[in-house]
Amino acid sequence: MTRRPTLLMVFSLLLFLPAGLALAQTTISSTPDQIYRLTPRSSFEEGCFDPCLCFAHFSDALIGTWRMTPGALDPRFRVYDITDVNWFLPGLDLRVTGKGTYRIGGEFALMHQLALDLVVGDRPVQHFDSGLVLGGAEFPEINLTISINNMVCHDTVFHVSAAPVLLREIVPYSLQGSSYNEGCYGPCDCAIVSRPLIGRFGLLTLRASDTGIDYAVLDIRWAVRDASTLTLSTATLVNGYGVYLTRAATIADPAGSTQRMILDLIEGGKGPTRFDSGLVPLGAPGDERFPLRVDIDVAEHGFACYDNVYSIHAKRRTAMMTPGTVDTEPTPIGVKPAP
Repeated sequence: MTRRPTLLMVFSLLLFLPAGLALAQTTISSTPDQIYRLTPRSSFEEGCFDPCLCFAHFSDALIGTWRMTPGALDPRFRVYDITDVNWFLPGLDLRVTGKGTYRIGGEFALMHQLALDLVVGDRPVQHFDSGLVLGGAEFPEINLTISINNMVCHDTVFHVSAAPVLLREIVPYSLQGSSYNEGCYGPCDCAIVSRPLIGRFGLLTLRASDTGIDYAVLDIRWAVRDASTLTLSTATLVNGYGVYLTRAATIADPAGSTQRMILDLIEGGKGPTRFDSGLVPLGAPGDERFPLRVDIDVAEHGFACYDNVYSIHAKRRTAMMTPGTVDTEPTPIGVKPAP
């Protein structure tokens, strides 16, 4: 006889919970580590906004990913840490990297805020913020505009639209016959020292068109081994992320498919350091090549004289790899390894 009033009281209490607290009970807390991908609604703008008047204003597409995990506890908001911001501006040929936070909740109305510290190209770190604004009903999708100066006069603006991805969307690749090389390239003359490179990475489609497909390079987990011992105990661990851009052959040049890989790597706990392949051929017709294989070299200094180069030769895996060491997939693609 006492159950019904008790249930009614609980139901009534839930109806009057603050918006932020109610949200905290129903969000994706069961997914502690989530990869987000920008949608085609995302874009970049820079130039003059109201009330200033000037002709300097341009825009670009925005593609990429980030990683989101539950952050600090807050009685009014659900807080998430954003790391591994891995964006690219195709028209401007600029990388955007950084980290920040996203929070959603509130006491009387649903509100949310995205705040990121970003490096755009070779500029210094700059703080971008949406401010705390009404919205967030579409969460776990995120749709916000972040800027440096609140879109007043001259400003840099990112229109951010992103959604979580499924782990099965990230295609795993394992390294085979890869190496890390230090030495002379181009006109310089000196020996190149090569060390074995093992590990894996994943590719996630960012956008596709008739001209080509752009991918995010995720969960790089490599080890540069000592050539004399070939053991992981003396290996240099490498992790990071980046973008992989492919372009299809044209009627005028049917064998002219091209590729480019840009990576930001943490090597032995130091970095990140930018590595770039430049625009290079995707492979000769008839070769076993992408998407079955990825074969590309990325260099720190553009292959000019003394350089550090990762020679990447990777084969697509048909299934998730089994637990084990670095070369046999320690954890599934898309899941950050425990420290």
